Amino acid sequence: MHMQWRFAIKMNNNDALVRKTIQDFKPYYAVPDKEKYTINLNENYLNVLSIPSVKEDLLKALDSFTPQKYPSAMADGLRKELADYLGVKFTNIMCGNGGDEMITYLLQTYLNPGDILLEHSPTFDMYELTAQTLDAKVIKIKDLPGFRRDREGLLEAVKKYQPKVTVICNPNNPTGDLLPVSYIREVLDAAEGVVFVDEAYMEFTQKESVLDLIPSYPNLIILRTLSKAFGLAGMRCGYLIAQEGTIDNLAKIRAPYNLNGFTQMLGAIVVRHREEIFKYRDAINAERERLYGLLKQIPEITVYPSPTNFLLVEVKEKREELFAALRKKGILIKIYRNDPDLPDGLRISVTTKEVDDILVSVFKEVLE
Repeated sequence: MHMQWRFAIKMNNNDALVRKTIQDFKPYYAVPDKEKYTINLNENYLNVLSIPSVKEDLLKALDSFTPQKYPSAMADGLRKELADYLGVKFTNIMCGNGGDEMITYLLQTYLNPGDILLEHSPTFDMYELTAQTLDAKVIKIKDLPGFRRDREGLLEAVKKYQPKVTVICNPNNPTGDLLPVSYIREVLDAAEGVVFVDEAYMEFTQKESVLDLIPSYPNLIILRTLSKAFGLAGMRCGYLIAQEGTIDNLAKIRAPYNLNGFTQMLGAIVVRHREEIFKYRDAINAERERLYGLLKQIPEITVYPSPTNFLLVEVKEKREELFAALRKKGILIKIYRNDPDLPDGLRISVTTKEVDDILVSVFKEVLE
């Protein structure tokens, strides 16, 4: 009984033992989706296994797959396929368990307590959250009206603060804003620290990638993923691209065997079949333009142009009613409730004409 009591005391005091930088964080618990159409996470609606040639190659690969063995430590087979796709050396690539893990590794490699991470805002929240766990200081440069990046303000902040890490999400999630290579080159020239360019949606955009700048800038690190255009969100595969010496530094904290063997195998297959998969990418881009045109006709909202698989919409009134009405129709979109820079924001992942037509009809029914 005495030992049980002592154990209870320890359990009750456990919160005090948690690292101070995360004591105020809330754990990430995702509620299971009940909706038929979940278009809140920018996933690709394509099931790559519905492509006969992809499925055929996977079944062949399974004949020699050995799940009882540890996978390739550096995912060399996948890295070589990615290198062929990107036109870089495989030693310029490090793979991992999704883009979030890659962000964590990158910031853990470079940020000390008190170091500065500079970002534009609004943007993907994992940069800030990860920096906060490391007790780094986050400086944000707020977008100009219309959710266009404040290019002058961001560049001046780089020169003024010389942050350890400057983050540019391009194209930006959730606004869709796309910066030209020429501007990012200006940032690279001004920065003494790392410039981290998140190109998770670059396959949709197909322009303004800074990939060709890798040989010229040792402080440039690019993030890509197989979750979006390649349709492997459930497999969790992201990767970083940088000069070889930078990859070696990032690998110092990489967990052993951090990418499972099945993901390495399927990832290599889908990259080889990219031309077939990109046909679906092109269809999504075409559907995005159609959906953008329909939403532009609704005067009660503001919809922002995007070269990605999502659209940002501002709804000044009846936002919660609209969100609830869509859920009743089996459609779950992204609603921003805790971001002061997106007080009226909704983000819609583009899927098919069938889903988008239902979505537009609900918008009109609730708002007009």
